[in-house]
Amino acid sequence: MSDHQTYCKTLQHFLAVAPFINQFVIDDIGLFISDTEKVIWDIVPKTFKWDKASYVGEIPGPGWVSYDAIQQRKRVVKEVGKEGFGVPYIAVAIPIFENDDVVGAIAIQQSVDGRERLFEIANSLNKIIKAVDSNVQQIAAEAEELSATGQQLGIISQNTKFQVDETDTIIGDIHKIAAQTNLLGLNAAIEAARVGVHGQGFSVVADEVRKLAKTSSGSSKNIQVTLKKIQEAVEQINAAVNEMALVSDHQAAALTEVTPSVNELSKLADSIVKLAKDLTTDHYARS
Repeated sequence: MSDHQTYCKTLQHFLAVAPFINQFVIDDIGLFISDTEKVIWDIVPKTFKWDKASYVGEIPGPGWVSYDAIQQRKRVVKEVGKEGFGVPYIAVAIPIFENDDVVGAIAIQQSVDGRERLFEIANSLNKIIKAVDSNVQQIAAEAEELSATGQQLGIISQNTKFQVDETDTIIGDIHKIAAQTNLLGLNAAIEAARVGVHGQGFSVVADEVRKLAKTSSGSSKNIQVTLKKIQEAVEQINAAVNEMALVSDHQAAALTEVTPSVNELSKLADSIVKLAKDLTTDHYARS
């Protein structure tokens, strides 16, 4: 604090109320009052790493917000990074007039470290939520695609089952033809035996027909066994496809329910970012 000196009435009024100004705020603020030559009263904020306990007697120069306010004869606002005094802060200065003459300036410094930390948290939260939203949208799209693929596979497996069933019917027909051919060969052999020597050539043909019928019957049975295995495999595939379709449908439905919540979180994150910016918005300059 400065010793009592004789100043103009306006400066005396400011000096009279200055000790009470910081009691109206809950933040740690700095307060400087200067005439046109030097700092005549101050309160140095405790959280700032300034190099002096008091700046009374210091001559404001370029870069000082008080100096700029006096020179420009208007309110000046500056935002200073934490590189200078350990914490980021905003300095606001207004010139003090008496009879239209600038007789000094009053400046307040307020830390915005809380705003900066809130801003960083809000931005990090916003990025995380945006990434989650993007992943949810991607998973939802993939779930829908998986569901569509599952439905298509289900149709294919069902068609395959129908074709196997049709093949099984054909194999049954072949089996019947083989049985009838075998019967025909047996009858031919009996007839050849009945006629004796004259039926020997026909007997050979009858034996070959019976062998062909036997081979056809055996082949049809083997094919039938193979088709049975294919049919069982197709049924398992069909069951798995149906299960996959149910799971993907459930997943898509669950993600659809999650999406509105993620959107709300995204809006909330945007609101926090805006709130962080508004904490030190110069509303006076807007009016």
